[in-house]
Amino acid sequence: MIRIIILFSVFVFAQSAVFADDADFWDEPVKVDAAAKSQEKAVTDQEFNKVINFFKSKQKKKEEKQKKKMGAPANPDIENQPDMKILNNLYDSYPTLMVPVTLVTNDNQNIPPGYYRVMSVKKPEQCFINFYQGNSLIAKVKADETKNDYGQKTLNYVKILTEDSSSNAKIIYGDLDCNLEASVKIKQL
Repeated sequence: MIRIIILFSVFVFAQSAVFADDADFWDEPVKVDAAAKSQEKAVTDQEFNKVINFFKSKQKKKEEKQKKKMGAPANPDIENQPDMKILNNLYDSYPTLMVPVTLVTNDNQNIPPGYYRVMSVKKPEQCFINFYQGNSLIAKVKADETKNDYGQKTLNYVKILTEDSSSNAKIIYGDLDCNLEASVKIKQL
């Protein structure tokens, strides 16, 4: 019974499509599209600037909302001082280290020769020195926090120092938050 109803409805629909083919109903959407193309309106500079200003004001409101969320600075003029711009740049840039030999961490991770962006991770129980190439974390080295800055003249630094034995190296790292040192093995060929 259901098959008969479906077959009958398909037949009726097909017949109505054949009869409707002659009607103007099928031609109207084409005429509307053709008319729309011929009535294109050029955007004036004023309209364009109005839209651009709208989006700029929207962006400013978003930034102000973000600043409210973060809290107001104690001294609002401090961000305009040149010393603060230097400190802000220090947090944005991380030191780069050139590793000349393959290093092996205590967790048996290899750090092959190359250039690495180095960052510190400070957790309540342990500190780490992370080695990145691009956005990829290559290795994590467990480190100890120290008060010694090894006589470095900059706030952000990283270096490899040789230890007493030729099979170990010491990595020293420093930034505004902490000074770290870690001992790693040099992979013997």
